[in-house]
Formats: sequence, C-alpha cells, structure tokens
Amino acid sequence: MREVSAGGKFATALSLTAVGGYVDAVGYIALFQIFTANMSGNSIHVGMGASKLNFIELLRPLCAIVSYVIGLIITRVAIGAAARSGLQRIASLTLGAEAILLFLFSQARPTLHLGQIVDLQSPGYFGLVALLAFAMGIQAATLTHIGALTIYTTFVTGTLAKFSEAFTRSLFWSYDQFSDGTSMSDIVRYAPQQRDVRDAASLVSVWICYVAGAALGTIAKQKWEFRCLYAPIALLMSLILVDQFRPIDIQEEKHQQG
Repeated sequence: MREVSAGGKFATALSLTAVGGYVDAVGYIALFQIFTANMSGNSIHVGMGASKLNFIELLRPLCAIVSYVIGLIITRVAIGAAARSGLQRIASLTLGAEAILLFLFSQARPTLHLGQIVDLQSPGYFGLVALLAFAMGIQAATLTHIGALTIYTTFVTGTLAKFSEAFTRSLFWSYDQFSDGTSMSDIVRYAPQQRDVRDAASLVSVWICYVAGAALGTIAKQKWEFRCLYAPIALLMSLILVDQFRPIDIQEEKHQQG
C-alpha cells in the first residue's frame, strides 16, 4: 500500500504540532502551571521545588515528566515492534491511544476556580497530570522524521534552534549568490529550490502552528473547560482515517529498522 506523500506527512506533523500547543495550553491552565508537553519548563519547576525543599511543588512537575517519558518509551517500543512485524498502520494505534486519553481527561469534573483545579494534592489531580502528559509522550514519539528533518510535535525549542541554523545558512547562500553577480530578483526566484530556505520555512511554520494551537486552546478552555479537548480528538480521528488509506508512519518504521 502506498504511504502518505511527503507533503501529506508534513501536513500531519503541522496538525499534530497544533494539537501539542493546544493541549499544552489547556493543561497549563487547568493543572496550575504544569506543562504536559513541554518538559523543559517542568524540569525548571522540579529544580525550583527541590531548592525550596517543597515536596509537592517538586512532585507535580516530576509526575508530568515521568509520565511523558513512559509514554515516549512505550510508543517507541510499539513502533519498533511494528517495524519488525511489518505492521503499516501503527500511527492509527498510537494516535488512537492518544485520543482515548484526551477523551478520558475531557470527562473529568474536578472542582475548578478560575479554570484551575483547586486541589493540587489529591490523587485525582496527579492522575490527570499523568493522563495528559502520557498522551503527549505518545504523540511526541509517533511522528518525528519528515524527510531529512527531525520535528517534534509537542515542543518547539529544538525546532527554533534548527530554524536559526537553516536561516543562517540561507543568508550565507544569498550573500554568495549576490557576490557572484546574481540579481536580487533571481535570488528570490531560485530561493524556494534551495534546501536550507525550504527547511527554514518548514520549521518556522511548525512554530507558528504550535503558537496558534496554544492560542486556540486557551480560548476554547475559557469557553468549554475540559470539553474543549473534543477539538483535538476530532483532528486525531481524522488523521487515523487518513492512516487507514495512506499509512502515515511507514518511513518512520523503516527508519527504526535501519
């Protein structure tokens, strides 16, 4: 069966990145400043909690980090096993699991104040942190390679670093072309054919989708509380449908086998 095209796979990555920003914003608000996709921020919170010898303030972000990493590991194991067995539609399984976890979170009805969970020490609270972070770990591991690009759909720090590298190389390419006598109009015309220019444009579009997802998640959370997660669930279901006709993750599986 033909796999999804490179363009289709990149569109999938952009969609998942928007989901990552959306869910992270919803979780950050509801779970009182705990990231469920951005583990760099949580790591800072762990260090701050440790410095204050505040066990609860340390445990809240640590719960997210551990759950996220477990989600990553389990998903990578599943993708590796799928590669060995020749299973083509592993993305349907991983994205389906993510959708189920988001649905379970959407059905929770904890006591809220100004959109935030009131009891930050209850088992239910930690269960919700683990649920959302585990879902984001699954997503982060599902799709990472788009051609030569490595893209993570739940955080964008690395994406911005790679963008700056590609953009800098593009500037040097433009300078070299101009120094060789190429007109500015020709440089602009041929720029889309230059790999670093394409990579820079792709990477900045990933960042834009993450920010847009966070903005939409914040607005939706204010209007519909946890039910706002129905939107990313619907998007995940549409990607699963695509995977049934054009497997999304075949390249990723081959990468694992190599």
